[in-house]
Formats: sequence, structure tokens, C-alpha cells
Amino acid sequence: MTFVHAPAERLSEAGVRGPFDAVFAAYLLRNVTDPDAVLAAVHGLLRPGGRLAVHEYTLRGRRADRAVWTLVCRGVVQPVATLLGDGPLYRHLWRSVVEFDTAGRFARRLGAAGFDQVRALPLPGWQTGVTHTFVARRAPGHREDA
Repeated sequence: MTFVHAPAERLSEAGVRGPFDAVFAAYLLRNVTDPDAVLAAVHGLLRPGGRLAVHEYTLRGRRADRAVWTLVCRGVVQPVATLLGDGPLYRHLWRSVVEFDTAGRFARRLGAAGFDQVRALPLPGWQTGVTHTFVARRAPGHREDA
């Protein structure tokens, strides 16, 4: 195993070479400037048929989901984080989630990036409409495979 410290959009410039059978990313894509560039980079590193798993805060899209997220953040997480000196970080967390793609939009983004068999799997409990794990496959025969 090799550790590489590089922006996700520029993995190939950092010497990361595929093809890989799978890639996993957690809490990454809502925190990058250009998620489509990151998905393109990951797509290029996967073998045709390779798997991608993305675990991310992505609201399902209902008002109730945003209300739960806001209640948890503003009622519990942000006050505690402020007491511990991390208030700005957790205000960013709340904002980054409400401004990022809904689960449906992110699934469509994956499809547009050349992934198929896209599934959005919600977490159980209070996070059901807030956090999802997306699984997808690099579609064989995508334009870059020709």
C-alpha cells in the first residue's frame, strides 16, 4: 500500500495509476470545488466494471430531511462544537450539506460521469434522509474504453 497526499482531481499527476477494482470515498465530494472533476479522475482510475462506493451527507430532498439535519446540527452539534472551539468547522458542515446535491441529484451526477448500476442506500435511524452510501460501477464500454 502506498500513501499519496494530493488533491483528488490530480491523482494521476501525483503518480496514482490504475486500473483499480474499487474506490471508496467518504465525506469527500461535497467538500471539493469540482465534484465532476473528481468523479472523472476516479472513473479514469477504475477498470471497466470496477466499483465505486461513496459515503456522503446527501439529503433525500424532502423538507423534513433538511429540518432533521438543521435540528441536529443547530440544536446539538454546533453548540457542543462551539464550546470545544470548533464552531466554524461545524457551521461549515451544516452549510455544505444543505448546499450539496440531494441524493437523487448525486445519483444522476454519477450516471453522467460514466457510472451505471447506481444505487443510493440510506443509513438507518435519524440519518435515513440525511446520509447515504452510493454504490456504482464503471460502465464497461464507456467512451474512454474504446
